[in-house]
Amino acid sequence: MAKLFDVSVTGLKKVFDMPGTWTDQDYRGLLSQLEVEGFEDASGDDLFDILLMALQDLPPREAADAVLAYQLKTGTKPGVRQNIAQDMLEGQRVWEEVADIKLHARIFASSVLVQKAFPKVFPKPDMLCLTLLMKGSTPEAKAILSSPPEAAFVTRVLADAMSDKSILERLFGEQLASRSFPEAEGIVWQADFSEQSIGKDSSAILTIYSSAHWLNPMEQVSEFQSNAYNDSADDEDADD
Repeated sequence: MAKLFDVSVTGLKKVFDMPGTWTDQDYRGLLSQLEVEGFEDASGDDLFDILLMALQDLPPREAADAVLAYQLKTGTKPGVRQNIAQDMLEGQRVWEEVADIKLHARIFASSVLVQKAFPKVFPKPDMLCLTLLMKGSTPEAKAILSSPPEAAFVTRVLADAMSDKSILERLFGEQLASRSFPEAEGIVWQADFSEQSIGKDSSAILTIYSSAHWLNPMEQVSEFQSNAYNDSADDEDADD
């Protein structure tokens, strides 16, 4: 089968946050959870400063637990959440280590905020940002490059760049080859296409944010080919 995409790695760098990790709406939600009053007219930096002061009024572990409670909502039991807060306090990379990978991005977001509130107590969390130039000329490739990238598609792209012994292949080989890969949402924290050019030879820049746990193998890659596909597109093909 002909490969759908020619891919070049154009960048891989360590970053300490990702776009949209926290919004003013999130800050307001957390302040309400903390039962803080008087922030209704604040926004931007002023709102952020109010939140930092509210968190700094708490012991560091309690502040971490409060932030996790907002981010994880009902996704974890209080005891598990408190253990995560303690691990954060001890400097562990919990955004890579918790068993449920679908919680990783939200734990990272929590770690970012708590570290800003207590920069001398919590270590600064880091992740990786990978940029790929993707080119394709088939109708299937053009359709994918012209739409927002799905996590399953992006994860398959990453797997195509790695060896058969990579952690992605070892843990998710069946899902990578399947028609449904919901776990991909826990691997790819954020992905976007930019500089899309859809024509005879279509191309786009794919920017991916995730943990070093998943993206470190890309340090050894410069160019590769991929046959990655979207879950939804594959399902539609199967129904034809």
